[in-house]
Amino acid sequence: MRLLSKNDTSLAIGLIVGAVIIFQQPLRGLLDIAQDVEARYHLDLIPALTVLTVVFIFHQSRKRQQAGAAAMTAAAEARQATARSQELERLMTFGRALGNALDVAALQQVLWQYLPKFARDREVWLLTYQEKHWQVLLQDATASRPRPTEVLEALAAQTCSHDAPVEGAENGISTKDDVCFPMMVAGGTPVGVLGIRNSPELSPEERKALGAAAALTAIAVRNVQLLLASREHSMRDGLTGWFNRAHALEALELELRRAKRARSPVSVVMFDVDHFKLVNDREGHLAGDALLSGVSSHLAHALRSTDIKCRYGGDEFLIILPDTPTLGAQQVAECLRKEIAAVNAAGNHTVTITASLGVATAAPGELDPTSLVAKADAALYQAKHLGRNRVCVAPAPATISPSQSLQPQESCP
Repeated sequence: MRLLSKNDTSLAIGLIVGAVIIFQQPLRGLLDIAQDVEARYHLDLIPALTVLTVVFIFHQSRKRQQAGAAAMTAAAEARQATARSQELERLMTFGRALGNALDVAALQQVLWQYLPKFARDREVWLLTYQEKHWQVLLQDATASRPRPTEVLEALAAQTCSHDAPVEGAENGISTKDDVCFPMMVAGGTPVGVLGIRNSPELSPEERKALGAAAALTAIAVRNVQLLLASREHSMRDGLTGWFNRAHALEALELELRRAKRARSPVSVVMFDVDHFKLVNDREGHLAGDALLSGVSSHLAHALRSTDIKCRYGGDEFLIILPDTPTLGAQQVAECLRKEIAAVNAAGNHTVTITASLGVATAAPGELDPTSLVAKADAALYQAKHLGRNRVCVAPAPATISPSQSLQPQESCP
């Protein structure tokens, strides 16, 4: 514990004066001895001692000042080291959270949780870039004047418009009101832009931390994009681009559950190309593949975006029609029959084809997708049995009647 501090100068002076008064007699004796030595040996002892004392006091004072400055520098370095350690820990926590984000919703949740902390509650926005399109992944809705998406897209495009990397871009590129961090992955491919409102102005340390956060986010965004693309590819049929059988049954089960909650109808249409085996035998399998590809491509434009299009297997196709009763499904099936008749190209060959279609509507509360598909499949084979190139409807659970066949209609929705 220190007895005296910087604020006790007057007390220190008083103590020194008091000590001099108390010890004036011994001091006078010492001075007499010094004067006697000077006279005997012809020395200037007192002036020398005075100079040495002054120099010693000055030296000690400088040492104390240097020690204080060194202590202050060490304290500042310790604070900086602590801040860097905390920033590194925050980045590591952020990186671990990003690594666990496997879809867009989870990624957004992680970004909302951590990015405002790096931005010190400044306005934050983040746009992703894929297939030459910008998409808003994050935008601060609490801003006093939220900016239009077009403005953010222009800022993002400007940030990524340089062919060569901009020097210091990892620490942000300053615009009029924002600091933009281009998010790049291997090969310099842009996956997005992170923007921070530069008010109050970002410090160099904050820009470095945000640059590191943007780099971690770029990797996470690209991982989610690749994961979704891989998942989408695994659900698609390679020839037609329509969903495969496994996804069709999963999607139909989800629609049946939703329909039960909402008490809305769900119908399915199953069809195949009449005499498709003959096309393969006469024209070859490549021509058959080209025909199926042409059918799927042609019919995609005749269906709603909400309709789920699937290749069930071989030349069999399944269409899931949410919120569609039996009559509406009949009309859709009849339109599909007419559209299929208009497809006549099979590679370099020209063939005339028709299709048989079966329609089934889920009973209220029905949840078994395979049972509903089986009913549509039975209706399809009924259409084949009745002469092909027609639509047949599966009977309702309570009334089973072969008169459910629907002859070609002139009206199309």
